[in-house]
Amino acid sequence: MSEADHPAPLRVRLLGDFRVDGVELDALRSRKARTLVKRLAIERGASVSVGGLTEAIWPAAAPARPERDLHVLVSRARAVVGAQRIARRDGGYVLVADWWDVEELLALGQEADRRSAADDLTGARAAAEGALELVRGPLLADEPDAEWASEARAAVAAAISGIRRVAATTALAMGQPGAAAAHAAEVLRADPYAEDALRTLMRAHAAAGRPGSALAEFARLRERLADELGVDPAPATLAVHAQILTGRVAAIPARTLAPDPSALVGRAAELRTLDAELQAAATGTRLVLVTGEPGIGKTTLLDRWAAAAVGRGVVVLRGRTAEDELALQPVLDALASRLAGPVLDDDAAAGLPGPRATADALNLRVFAQLDAAVAAVCGSAGTALVIDDGDLADPVTWAWLAHARRRHRLPLLIVVAVRDPRTATADPDALLRLAPLTVAEAGLLVGARRAAELVARSGGNPLLLVELARADGPPDEVPGSLRDAVLARLRRTGAAEATLQAAAVLGARVDLDLLASVLRSSPVRVLEHLDLGVRQSFLTEHEGGIAFRHDLVRRAVAAGVGPVRRAWLHRSAAQVLRTRPDANPLDLARHAREGGNGALAADAFAAAADRARARLDLPGAERLLDAAIDQRDCAALRLRRSHVRMSRADLTGAEADAEAALAAGDATGEALELRAWVARNRHDLAGAVRLGRAAVAAATDPVVRGSALIAVAFGHRGMGDLRTADAVLAEAAGAPAELGLSAWIGVLRVHQGRPSDALAALEPMLGADARRGVQGFWVEHTLQMTAHAYGLLGRSADALRVLDRLEAELDRRGTAVRYAGVQHTYRSWILRNLGAPDAAESALAGLAGAGNQEIRAQCHLDVADCLLRSGDLDGSAARLAVAEVESGTRWFHNKWRFDQRRSLLQARLHLAGGDATGAREAVEPLVAAAEGRGDARYAVLARLVRAAADARLGRPADAARLAADLDRLGEVGALEGWWLAADVADATGSGHARAVAERLAGHVAAEAAERADRFCAVAAARLR
Repeated sequence: MSEADHPAPLRVRLLGDFRVDGVELDALRSRKARTLVKRLAIERGASVSVGGLTEAIWPAAAPARPERDLHVLVSRARAVVGAQRIARRDGGYVLVADWWDVEELLALGQEADRRSAADDLTGARAAAEGALELVRGPLLADEPDAEWASEARAAVAAAISGIRRVAATTALAMGQPGAAAAHAAEVLRADPYAEDALRTLMRAHAAAGRPGSALAEFARLRERLADELGVDPAPATLAVHAQILTGRVAAIPARTLAPDPSALVGRAAELRTLDAELQAAATGTRLVLVTGEPGIGKTTLLDRWAAAAVGRGVVVLRGRTAEDELALQPVLDALASRLAGPVLDDDAAAGLPGPRATADALNLRVFAQLDAAVAAVCGSAGTALVIDDGDLADPVTWAWLAHARRRHRLPLLIVVAVRDPRTATADPDALLRLAPLTVAEAGLLVGARRAAELVARSGGNPLLLVELARADGPPDEVPGSLRDAVLARLRRTGAAEATLQAAAVLGARVDLDLLASVLRSSPVRVLEHLDLGVRQSFLTEHEGGIAFRHDLVRRAVAAGVGPVRRAWLHRSAAQVLRTRPDANPLDLARHAREGGNGALAADAFAAAADRARARLDLPGAERLLDAAIDQRDCAALRLRRSHVRMSRADLTGAEADAEAALAAGDATGEALELRAWVARNRHDLAGAVRLGRAAVAAATDPVVRGSALIAVAFGHRGMGDLRTADAVLAEAAGAPAELGLSAWIGVLRVHQGRPSDALAALEPMLGADARRGVQGFWVEHTLQMTAHAYGLLGRSADALRVLDRLEAELDRRGTAVRYAGVQHTYRSWILRNLGAPDAAESALAGLAGAGNQEIRAQCHLDVADCLLRSGDLDGSAARLAVAEVESGTRWFHNKWRFDQRRSLLQARLHLAGGDATGAREAVEPLVAAAEGRGDARYAVLARLVRAAADARLGRPADAARLAADLDRLGEVGALEGWWLAADVADATGSGHARAVAERLAGHVAAEAAERADRFCAVAAARLR
């Protein structure tokens, strides 16, 4: 570190891993030098003797000349942290710093205690939360076994627990049982015998409508006390337990809001409507939109109605949206105020959606967890979810609101404030339009003398009306705008003006630690300035914190800050937030961008995109990556956006990003892997193989290599080269689990006619998802091929059950259009082989809604097969001709599957018409092709049809070959094998073929469930 005459402030962080802001401690090069600095730091400016340093640095045995060796370490440390920062004093050494996180923690803890004792809940909560923002872990978490740190660590841990106690009790008193429970649980985690924290936790659970959880916590502590100490809980704890048992613990305590001169004049009708809607919501979810221009009083109406509802015991969940916020954040924030743990588990948003999925379809799994979380907090007196600034809500939030209203199952009233009701994508049950105040109503706020003049100036807007009245000037000097009115009042706040302006620039909600760090001021002093802001009605207590009364007020306060200082404030905020491991990446991105740090902004936007993607908000993830690339266009960001675009079926965009990443120097193989999957999804199979092989050669990451090999394998599969595909998948053995390799192997095994092996690979994958976004439609493939494998084995009931699941998954993932008809073609196949009369209906339904060329052509084959079985040979032949035309000249991948099925059907049609020669000519190429590609199913089926044709022509059969093929029917095609064996028996007179037909028919009947009786009648008639 180079020093100037006025070195930069040195900020030391002891909470969590040791860190000195702006100093690269790795430059110390040795553990001993780092221990020296840590041992000095833990004393926070006090001197440490040579003996104390020697004992810490060389705990086992001191060197022969410790002072000399210590001097070497001190010199090395000074070179890193600054010569003036490690001083010789009082026979030892001292670390001279300007700020210590522990000192800040203790000061804020004392302030929280003082304000709590004075019943200043908002200030106490702000101070306590500000202190806890500093806590990244225990003191010197990277020195857990250091004896020299144990005493200080215990003292700091006790201080943190005390601060958490204040945070818990104030949160509970302010109506936030979720936060209260979380803080109390942390105290108990540190001290399992802390009965005061247990009492707070029990009250929080009870207040949130979870008395069972409260009683369970009590039971655990009572058992622990009895087993380990042989004592009972304290009388105060027993009293809380008794209150919960008898239902005498109140719900959220009602709080008296500070008087507001603009409180609800002229809004009595709207309050009555909200009360009526709450009552109606007891039988099912209802949605109310509150609309009106900025400043018209939407937030005030929501605040006053919510406060009154809470006083009546109603559970009120509050959320507020913000620009460019992550998906579902306002709903998650609202629930977090009532729940001690996370709303969504780690697997809630696992997997990627189909590319055309709607927001509703994308998030069914997430929505189910949100539904459950809301149901868990519903109260007997009613439950309301109140969301402010709904105009900024993301599409997924609106989708969940629409989902909840549509299902109508939760006893929940949803109230959303929006400026323009057209922004809402959910249909409301009621719409409240807030009108401007009349002169008479304004008179109740500002006095009759000035009402007419101020209504004329403000248009009856309550916020502007009150701000103009507060300006305190004679009529001819009253400012003509809200901004001027606010700034006039702001100038009268003195030293607090700069603090309030900085807070306004940084955001609507005040982050005490962030604001104090940016201003390089004591948090206690900043809190005093915020107190003045509350008294002067710039700020207000909101949901347990401090926030600007209205965004118009915040913007007016921020308007007085020049562009240079504004950029400095944002830049400083970004530097503070980047040190917080739990910082909201969107907050960091916004501050970094506004502060001119494009690289940091890009990283933060990308991190936010990862969160959006995890919540299945793919449009949001792409939008955030757009913002990241605007800040810094590089290969890594292009690759991330390419993945998202691939998941959204934007193949052109995905390819463009992959090509840009290549041009930017990507040498990891990932860009080539992405291009290989683009080629595969476009059915450019040769391109997929070529690009995939190039990706494998360049890959440095096993995920990229494995994914590229899968793309290569399925390029070969699409061309019908199953043997090479199998060999390539073998190369991918050991690929990371996120690729879902087992399912891809199962898909190939189905096409190889190995259904038992296919199920061994596929069944463990059911319910999972491949997390590699380039592998589109993994879930759909897995379910489709599982049903296919069950069918081949004659397990028709299992196959139909999986097809039902596939249909539901297509709807959930938004891929029903792409796959339209696929479930019908499989059902028709199964039903035909069971002799069910609705097989033709299913085939026609698939044909009517077929989503692509491949499915349409296969449905034509289904219809042709139905006509053949019904005896309509001319109709079947005509349909086969249509299917061939429908297949087109430039075919999708897997054309070979259509060709082999058509050839087999053509051979059967010839046999049914008495043309054994034509049957043999049709089937012979199929035998060669199936054997060549390694497709055991079609090889067996084709050889058996050929054997029947040879018998009709009087040609001798290869008895051993025939017997072997008949014996394999149960392994490769039991569902259709029973009647094919019967056909062979009829043609050849083979008793073995007859026995196989009867055995397979019995097996199919046993697996047909409710369709068994009908099938048995059909089979009996056929096998007579």
